[in-house]
Amino acid sequence: MAAAIEAFSVHGYNGVSLKTVNDQLGVSRNLLYQRFGSKAKLWRAAVDWAFRSLLEYLEGADDEAADPMIRLRMLIRNFIEYSATRPYLARIVTVEGAVRTERTEYLYRSYIKPVQSHFMPVFEQLREQGRIKNIPTEIFYFLLTSGGSAPFGQIGLVSLMVPELGSADDKQVRVYAENVAEVLLNGLSLPDLGPGDRPGNS
Repeated sequence: MAAAIEAFSVHGYNGVSLKTVNDQLGVSRNLLYQRFGSKAKLWRAAVDWAFRSLLEYLEGADDEAADPMIRLRMLIRNFIEYSATRPYLARIVTVEGAVRTERTEYLYRSYIKPVQSHFMPVFEQLREQGRIKNIPTEIFYFLLTSGGSAPFGQIGLVSLMVPELGSADDKQVRVYAENVAEVLLNGLSLPDLGPGDRPGNS
């Protein structure tokens, strides 16, 4: 699965064949065909393997009892730190998101919408508390996923611009994730208001 998702994320669906992945694994030419039957089924199995783990990680690391602003910061940091060691996540969404296909729709329904659903309740809480601007969550999503995780899918460029980040060193990734969270939260946050200025008060 790791070899398949890496191939699809780098070369795109049309640039990959069962033979390509078989050769990369050094196995019989018929192995993947016998196991999956088609490239389309291999693609779906690889995407399920890659993105199901992301959803499980986000669910396991989420603290619903935390202050919503702290919770949002942690969700941002968790997403980025998980993506740092799995560059295929950002790349496959970029590749498949370029044109609307059945694969794009499958990826969106099965994994992108569920990822968004982790953030939606937190946004609603913060809006009700008058702590963030009324910015569409879709803007936040693209800034986080296409912007925040971009370095991990663009290793060639990162090696020229910030080589230390390309090593996926835990400390470097944590600093980067905290900086992304700071930028996003500063952009969302409203000035801290006194009790008399909260929504619902006149």
